[in-house]
Amino acid sequence: MTDTPTYHLLAVDDEIANINFYKVALSRLPIAVDTATSGGEAFELLKKKQYDLVLLDLLMPGVTGIGLLQKAEREGLMLPIVLVCSSVSDKSVISQALSLGAGGYLTKPFTYQQLVQAVCDYLNLPHPQSGAKVATPIQVPVQPISKVESTFVGQGTHDSTALNKEPKPFGTGKVESLTRAMSSMVFHKKTGKVEVHTASGMGVLEYEKGRLKSVSYSGKTSIDALEALRIVPHRAVYVELKN
Repeated sequence: MTDTPTYHLLAVDDEIANINFYKVALSRLPIAVDTATSGGEAFELLKKKQYDLVLLDLLMPGVTGIGLLQKAEREGLMLPIVLVCSSVSDKSVISQALSLGAGGYLTKPFTYQQLVQAVCDYLNLPHPQSGAKVATPIQVPVQPISKVESTFVGQGTHDSTALNKEPKPFGTGKVESLTRAMSSMVFHKKTGKVEVHTASGMGVLEYEKGRLKSVSYSGKTSIDALEALRIVPHRAVYVELKN
């Protein structure tokens, strides 16, 4: 650890190998990592402690990642930015998580570098220099866990005071990246749209009170549109908020 941890992250995954991967990958960042191997255990931790970011595996036995998000809503639990981790083949599950207030997602398998970059982007941290990277690229594998439907339903609240490290007020105008736009819309529970300008056209993300409602880009929608936007260079990203 390079400095005293200033951020608190909760990693939720039923695979111990993945939990250890998160710990090692993030050990050079100013982040203290707590872990949970089930949705129920994660829920108890979230009730007791404020986190800046949650890495949430969507497909777990028992209370799934979706179930945890739904239960947090029903109980009115304050949630930080949630970055869900799942296979891109689980498009409907990822879409549901984003509609429940998740700020973004990582698709398995992903490397150490991809994880560190995503976490730094969502926490607005500088990326570590190349010398800090591990020599061997390790990957979080896709776990063949069968989907278990959750019984938790209902609506809840999301309190923006759960995070206190947002660097500046967020409003209409140009932002530095799609990642920051997505996480800030969720963090501040904003209604409006994010426009992503590329050489191939414009992508649009529509939000309502911090919930992602729709995505469109180059004839694609939902996760297909987000996946397409993630791999093309962005000329500019703009936010237009509604009152």
